[in-house]
Amino acid sequence: MCAIHNKRKWFFKGFIFVLVFLAVLSLAVMLLWNWLMPLIFGITAITYFQAVGLLILSKILLTGIGKRPSPYYYGRRKYWHDKFDKSNQDDDTSGTQPV
Repeated sequence: MCAIHNKRKWFFKGFIFVLVFLAVLSLAVMLLWNWLMPLIFGITAITYFQAVGLLILSKILLTGIGKRPSPYYYGRRKYWHDKFDKSNQDDDTSGTQPV
């Protein structure tokens, strides 16, 4: 009985922490947007809820909806990893000459 109560307590604390973190992050986005964008680009200021929407939109566009990266990500990662491994091997052997 105590273990279940303890898990609920930690879940509730974690949930509250996530909500507070997102609220502070949204506030930071709103303040930075309203400070920089009107001065630089002449764009109008945004409200708090527009900043929340901007965070959600950027999360979807930059990382996707799911928790795991797409298979495309793994393919590109392997491509760049292999490319840099080959270029590093070429650099290591280019300075030495067989005797």
